[in-house]
Amino acid sequence: MQLRISLFILLTHLTLFGQEVRKNVNEQSSFIRYEGKHLLHDWDGINQKIKGIAVVDEATDEIFKIALLANLRDFDSNNSGRDAHALEVLEALRFPEIKFYSEDIKFDSKTVNFSGSLEFHGISVTRNIEAVLSKTELGTELVGEFKLIPSDFRIELPSFLSVKMKDLLKINYRIVINK
Repeated sequence: MQLRISLFILLTHLTLFGQEVRKNVNEQSSFIRYEGKHLLHDWDGINQKIKGIAVVDEATDEIFKIALLANLRDFDSNNSGRDAHALEVLEALRFPEIKFYSEDIKFDSKTVNFSGSLEFHGISVTRNIEAVLSKTELGTELVGEFKLIPSDFRIELPSFLSVKMKDLLKINYRIVINK
C-alpha cells in the first residue's frame, strides 16, 4: 500500500512539473514605440495593438518561447500624412506585419535575453533582444529597447529636401504576458 501511495505522489509531481501553458500578450498594456531621425526633425510612432503568445512553464512561470506580431497600419506618429507615407515606403500591402519568434531564451536575475527571428519587410534576421523582467498585477512584464537598421531589411530610406532619414530606428517596447 505504501508503495502505491509513493508511486502516486511521484507520478503526480512529475506531471505537475514541466507543464507548458500558452499565455496571451495583454494587448491593452503592451506597446512598441519607434523613434526616427532626420537632419531637420525627429519623430516617433507607437503601436498599442501588439498581438502575441508565450509558452510558459506552469510550475516556474519561466518563458520557453514567445511569438509577437505588430501590424504596420497600427503604428501612429500623430501625423496621418507621415503614417501614410511610411506605409508606402514599407510596402505595407506586400509586407503588412512585423514578427518576432524566439528560438532561445536565457534568464539572468532580472533580465532575459531572447534570441530569435525578426521578420520585417519580407526579410528575416536573427536578433538578440534583451528585456528587463518583472512580475506585476497583470502578469509578466518585459521592458527594453534595441536598435534597428532599416537598410538591413532592404528598405529604401525616405528623404526630405534631398536628405535621407538616418538609417537607424530606436525601438522601445513593453510586452505584458497575462497571468
